[in-house]
Amino acid sequence: MQNLTQLNHFKLVAQEGSFARAAELANISQPALSNSIRSLETRLGLTLFERSARPVRLTSAGRTILARVEAILFESRNLEQELVNLDAGQSGHVRVGMPPVFSTSLAGPIIAEWHDAHPNVKLDLVIGETTDLVAGLRDETLDVIVGDERDLRQGTDDLDLTELPPQAGGAFCRAGHPILNIRHPQPTDLARYKFAGTHFPEAVLRAIARKVGRDIRSPEPIIAIDSHNIAVLRDAAIESDLILLTTSGAVRNALALGVLKRIPVDLGIDAVWHIALRRGRVQHPAVPRFVAKIIEISKREFDHRLAPSWPIASMTPSRG
Repeated sequence: MQNLTQLNHFKLVAQEGSFARAAELANISQPALSNSIRSLETRLGLTLFERSARPVRLTSAGRTILARVEAILFESRNLEQELVNLDAGQSGHVRVGMPPVFSTSLAGPIIAEWHDAHPNVKLDLVIGETTDLVAGLRDETLDVIVGDERDLRQGTDDLDLTELPPQAGGAFCRAGHPILNIRHPQPTDLARYKFAGTHFPEAVLRAIARKVGRDIRSPEPIIAIDSHNIAVLRDAAIESDLILLTTSGAVRNALALGVLKRIPVDLGIDAVWHIALRRGRVQHPAVPRFVAKIIEISKREFDHRLAPSWPIASMTPSRG
């Protein structure tokens, strides 16, 4: 059996196309990594890389064994995780990825209830776009992610997906906003105001433009204030005439306080998310329980049974 360290060095060079970058990732010197690759080639009786090419390229022999090497390393990490799990019990480390809107809507109650049951398990929460989170799942820097359904429609054969109940999206404005004076507002009534939101896909932007009667070809962007930071967008909407496009859950506490109001129009921007796991990967015992908690909280939100965070919502709002 070949040395797993050498196989990992081979994978890193193949991945990076550079001995220097691979050495940095392996945390060893470049000469040491070169010696490791040469030793592997000697043991196999094969030349694995075309070293004169820039970037460094795999030979036909290298390409032939790459997939098998990746599978061996994957199973090796699975074995290590199984051994850790046997010893870990309630301890350990779980790494989770979520998109901005989902994390703002539901991560708080999910983490609070899960942590109460697993107080000794360390949790890292990464917020990012679904495409970046999927990459983290594949390179095993993340254990479980929640992703936007629109970004999980293709190229996910290596993932196990669980669809969550849809979360109601809508338009929200400050208390006292002029649009609230309209008895039965229509989507087109929103067109005179600026929108704030979180990196909507182009197809969603076109749908919003059609709903509110804006020309998608106009140089003026549909979303005037675009940010991953929902708290910033929420506060900006509270202090201005911006209209915030997001889910009800993302502004649950502000609605309970009365500082934001839902505008009764249907823009068709409900959110659909999926839980994603790397297929075949051995997980820390706390991961399935975290997945179960995501499903439970999502269902409670869908059924309108998720209460505001009252210690926050009971605070007296101020504008100043």
